[in-house]
This record gives sequence, C-alpha cells and structure tokens, in this order.
Amino acid sequence: MSFDTQDLIPVTVLTGFLGSGKTTLLNQLVRQPSMKDALVVINEFGDIGLDHRLVTESDEHSVVEMSSGCLCCTIRGDLSRTVQKTFDAIERAGGEPFSRVIIETTGLADPAPILHTLMTDYWLAHRLALDGVICLVDAASGVSTLNAHRDSQRQAAIADRLVITKVDLVDEARLSRLAEHLSRINPAAEQLQVRHGEVAAEQLTGGSLAKQQRRADQWLSAASYAQVTPAAGSAPMNAGSLVSMIAPTSSPSLTRHGEQIRSFCFTVEQPIAAELLEDWLDLLMSLMGEKILRVKAIVKITGREEPLALHGVQHIFHPPEPLPVEACSDGISRFVFITNGVEPEAITRLFDYFQPAQAT
Repeated sequence: MSFDTQDLIPVTVLTGFLGSGKTTLLNQLVRQPSMKDALVVINEFGDIGLDHRLVTESDEHSVVEMSSGCLCCTIRGDLSRTVQKTFDAIERAGGEPFSRVIIETTGLADPAPILHTLMTDYWLAHRLALDGVICLVDAASGVSTLNAHRDSQRQAAIADRLVITKVDLVDEARLSRLAEHLSRINPAAEQLQVRHGEVAAEQLTGGSLAKQQRRADQWLSAASYAQVTPAAGSAPMNAGSLVSMIAPTSSPSLTRHGEQIRSFCFTVEQPIAAELLEDWLDLLMSLMGEKILRVKAIVKITGREEPLALHGVQHIFHPPEPLPVEACSDGISRFVFITNGVEPEAITRLFDYFQPAQAT
C-alpha cells in the first residue's frame, strides 16, 4: 500500500461482556481533554447512556455531539458505511478532522469481525489503523463469566489491554484469582484495575507498534511467555527451522464448551524465505484460520535488511509493515499466537513441513 501509516487515524476497539462497565468507562473517557476530537462509534444494540446532544439526524443515520465536544455515531448496519457517512456529514458541516476513533462493541459480540473490516475494507484501511483492542472484565463476575461464555473468553484473548472494572466490590483474593485467570488466557496483555470507570485515556491508547516507537519487545510482549521444549515424540526439526518454542507455564484455560484458549510464542533463528512464510501462513490459515484468534510477528526475511511486522486476526492478515533494522537487531523472527484449541506442535510441525530436506 502506498499510504503512510503515520497519517492514519488510530482506532481503539472497546469490548467486554454484558455488565462489564463499557458505558461508565466511555462516559468518563469522552470528558477528557485528549478525547475532544475523537469519534465514538457505538452499536445500536448496545446499552449506551452517554451524555450527549443531537447535532444531525436522518431516518437511517445520526451523528451525536457529546457534551465534551466528542462526536458519536451509531452503527445501523455496515460499519464501513456508517463511518463513511459520519466522515461525510462532519466534512459538510465544516467540522474538524477526527484525531481518534473508538468503536464500542456489544457485550455479546466477538470483536474479530470488526478487526476484519478495519483490515480489509479499502476505504477504512486507507484512513484508519488499529491502535489496540481494550477488553473490560467485571471483577465481581469475571471468572464465572469467562468460564461460562465463549464470547467473553474470545474478547479477552485477543485484547491488547485488559481493564478489570468494579475492583472496589471484591476483596484482594478474588481480584487476584481473576487476574491469574486472565493471565492464563492472554499472558501478554497489560492489565489495568479501575474504579467507577476512572482511567486516563492515555492508559488505553498507544497499543500499536507504530505508537510504541516500533519497539518489537513491547508490541509482542514475548517476555510474558516461558520457554518450553517441543513435546516428546514430535517430529525432528530441520536446519534453519524453529529453534525454540515459548508458552505459558500454566495450563491452557478450558471453558465449559470444551474450548482451550492457548497463547504461545516461538522464534526462528535463521532468516525465513518469503515464499516459505507465505506458503506456511496460507496453509495454516486454510486449515486452522477460525481457531487462530490473533497473530503478531516480527519477521526477518531472507535477502531483506528490514524486518516485517505481521498482524493477523483469524484468517485475515494486515499487509506486512516494514520496520527499522533495529526492531529485529538479533535477526531472530518472533511469532505470538493466541489460539482456540490449537496445539503449539501443530503449528510448528506445519512450519517444519515447508523446510528444505536436510542433505544426507
């Protein structure tokens, strides 16, 4: 793509199960000075009680101005169409350009389709860039909700930051159990604890690689994982193949539906041929795409000085982004996977399948 990612408007996706406190948090966020030029996009099925006043309205579309100066629109059908109409309406009214977009999902929604739309819609992809996924979790009912509801686990699994709300309603022991449970689901996500939705906007933004000055260690959070060796009896790896695998020391989280959310990372010591990477990811996505909730990677490609950043959600990948050489100064490629019931060995063996046979 020819556009400069630095010029794109950052998008924060705000998710969380029913009753997790999204409305309280949004009302608090939109009053902060740094959010004055933000656009808040809400789902029409959401339980939203924002403090606002109507500025434009039609039979199928409305733009709402918050008391703070933020603007808010409601999704009535297609996300891309809603955002385009909002941009057009503000432009016709002579309004200022947005500095940020917040998209709030319903409590029962899997945020993956929204991420797919941001990554694949031509109009959106040339104007917006995902800054991060924020998931709210109720401290009082969080563990039981995560165990009982598939969508709540998926929301937490793909988040960049986990916000534990209503912490004043529980004791330290209960709060600690929830934090540990969330760490098993998504060990790399930063956890924040808030009361009454009070959190600085700056704590919820800046989760993208670009906003973190392209620091691969922060974006991938590889240090959040503990190193393990391949399972006994696994196929031997050829030269140049995976040299280490990393996974949480704790066991995967099992839901009542029999799903297992796994988070793991592996590294490749030698540069990877572009064709091998493409073939491996194509086959991986075709076989397991629906079960691979999120992928982040910094990859060193054979014959290319600059490494590439990869970001995928299920079977959809954002176009690779070139990075400065120092983002992968040791020449080691790092992949972080968050999956639903996919064993690390299944992915690593598939990678090994594309390796050239060793000379005898």
